[in-house]
Amino acid sequence: MVAKSAPRIESKGSKYYYRRSSLKGGEVLRALGIGLAAGAAAFYVARIYFQRTPLIASDDTRREPRRLRTLHPGGG
Repeated sequence: MVAKSAPRIESKGSKYYYRRSSLKGGEVLRALGIGLAAGAAAFYVARIYFQRTPLIASDDTRREPRRLRTLHPGGG
C-alpha cells in the first residue's frame, strides 16, 4: 500500500517569476568573443578533417611500388 501525503495548499504569492535584464556592453562583447572562438575552432577542425590524406588509395589509379633508394649507374 502506498502512503499518500496531504495535498499541498498553494498561496497566491507562491508562483515564481523571473525577469531578464538587458545585457551590458562588456557582457555582450564576452559573449561575442566566445561565439567567435567556438566558430573558429569548429572551422579549423572541419578544415583539418576535410584536408586529411585518405588512408586507402582509390582503385582507379594504379600506383607503382615506392623505391627506397635511387639506383646509381655502376652498381653503387
